[in-house]
Amino acid sequence: FNVRFYFRSTFLLKSGGIFTCNIYKPLKSRKMSINTITKNATFKRSVYTEIIINAPIKKMWKELTNFKEMPTWSKSIQKIEGDFSKNGKTQVHFMDNKGKVGIYKHQLIHFEEGRLFFCFYPFILGMVDNHKYQMEKISDHQTKFIQSDELNGFATLFVGNFIINYFLKSYTMFNEALKIRVEKA
Repeated sequence: FNVRFYFRSTFLLKSGGIFTCNIYKPLKSRKMSINTITKNATFKRSVYTEIIINAPIKKMWKELTNFKEMPTWSKSIQKIEGDFSKNGKTQVHFMDNKGKVGIYKHQLIHFEEGRLFFCFYPFILGMVDNHKYQMEKISDHQTKFIQSDELNGFATLFVGNFIINYFLKSYTMFNEALKIRVEKA
């Protein structure tokens, strides 16, 4: 986006008059993604990512939930199977950055068709993971995709920062791959 903004400057002239002018400056581009990590408490870490995708929300949902095709564009999620509905149980085959695939069992505790799903599952070392995928309509041709996660448990004190940093990198790559996939389709 090329957005213009201005600020107003007012000058007091030696003659006692006031001179006011608007100064316009072009912005290079609007920031298209946000990625943050938060240490909420001693045993809690969270990550928040969002990206603007130039596609309608229906198209976004269709691509995000096309689990058969997901491994062709996602480096991390290799397979999702099970009951993809509210309170449904799924298995996600997740590939780490070393090529090792782990299978994680999720329960979809919050599900709104066409808009969001929220997974809850036990994670390593007794931690609990709450992972959320959400879409917000910006316009008929733009959607904000949000992927966030919250990690809770005693082990978070020791390995939480390492894991949440890994999540941030993984989610950022996933979001960018999803954007490329949806915008080219």
